[in-house]
Amino acid sequence: MIGIIAKRYAKALVELSEEKKIVDKVRADLNSFMGAIESQPRVQKLFVSPAFAPDDKKAVIQELSTRLKLQKETQRFIEYLAESGRIRYVREVHQAFEELLAERQNRASVKLTTAVPVAPADLAGIKKKLEKITGRDVEIDAQVDPAVIGGATARIGSVIYDGTIKNQLDKMRERFMK
Repeated sequence: MIGIIAKRYAKALVELSEEKKIVDKVRADLNSFMGAIESQPRVQKLFVSPAFAPDDKKAVIQELSTRLKLQKETQRFIEYLAESGRIRYVREVHQAFEELLAERQNRASVKLTTAVPVAPADLAGIKKKLEKITGRDVEIDAQVDPAVIGGATARIGSVIYDGTIKNQLDKMRERFMK
């Protein structure tokens, strides 16, 4: 249910930002706003608490907007979330906005997990292969997890490409257990 709501709001913001030709600015604004509230647990509590009126939440949004120098369209959108009682879903709206925008711009976000850090040259090669597989421009979020032992896992949306040694060992264990 929350996902449906978030997608509706995100779609409206994408369409507004495309219409006004400020997509990159709105995207940067949302990232700044989310960074600001993620670092402030008290602000997060204020947004989810029914004890605070929408006007109180809007006052905080206006203060943050001034500090962060947000576009008036972005500020107004976030204020509307507060007015409509949906500000508690701002994280989900932001995520849906990023996903919808990536889809429209033919971009894919990839979460790459390896046992050790990947050299920039190797990362460029992986990026090129993933772009060929997906037919999209790829943005890689590389993470290190020693538990994979070796190889890599690439997650693109709900699709997972698992080439890790851990996965191979798990498959071998299953075959031996049968």
